[in-house]
Amino acid sequence: MLPVLFAWRGIVLHSFPVMIYAALLTALIVTVQLGQAAGLDPDRIAAAVLLSYVPAFACARALYVARHWDHFREDPMRMLRRSEGGLSLFGGMFGMFAGIAPLSWMFGLPLAPLFDALVPGVLAGLAVAKVACVLNGCCCGHESDHWCAAKLPDERGRWRRRLPAPFLEMGWALIVFTLAVAALQSSPRPGLVACGALALHTAGRMVLQGLRDEGAREDAAVRRNCLILMAAAGLTGLFILL
Repeated sequence: MLPVLFAWRGIVLHSFPVMIYAALLTALIVTVQLGQAAGLDPDRIAAAVLLSYVPAFACARALYVARHWDHFREDPMRMLRRSEGGLSLFGGMFGMFAGIAPLSWMFGLPLAPLFDALVPGVLAGLAVAKVACVLNGCCCGHESDHWCAAKLPDERGRWRRRLPAPFLEMGWALIVFTLAVAALQSSPRPGLVACGALALHTAGRMVLQGLRDEGAREDAAVRRNCLILMAAAGLTGLFILL
């Protein structure tokens, strides 16, 4: 557990925002590279992705605060502090995907090929972001004596043998990312790879959710969001095929 990476004369560098910034940079670079390979303008892609981070961050933070309102109720200003970790993956996805549609029109980018580049980019960024979970103890797994369990902390700094949920989620994101990039080489219909990768990752996320040390309420909320994303991706993919 390493919530603070560096501290010197009042300058404090927290690991959570550092890894989130690294994740955003990774997502941007991967999306631009994949989009450029598909014939899209890299400068326009970069501008669209950077602007989509605004609704992504807003929705990610808002959904996290809504789920953990008991934690923020006594001091609501805590939700604005950068040192206070807490972002919802699904809130970020909803915000980014909702924002990228009008941005693609604004910058003259075809939406389906842009999504084919964006979704693998998001998956690559997600894998990097999971390092923030490991360093801060959030998203920790259940305590377990299973052979694959490792001594890991929770967000309160309590070290126990736990199922390595953040590492498994990181690995799953990288697997789906690799499959998506490989699928793009066969030049499928625009948008199909994005829908397939999104549905596949979300299905795996539903399974991995059961490994987390979270309450029933949080568990149900995540699974509900998974179903919404899977349904949206599946219906969009079906529309593309038809």
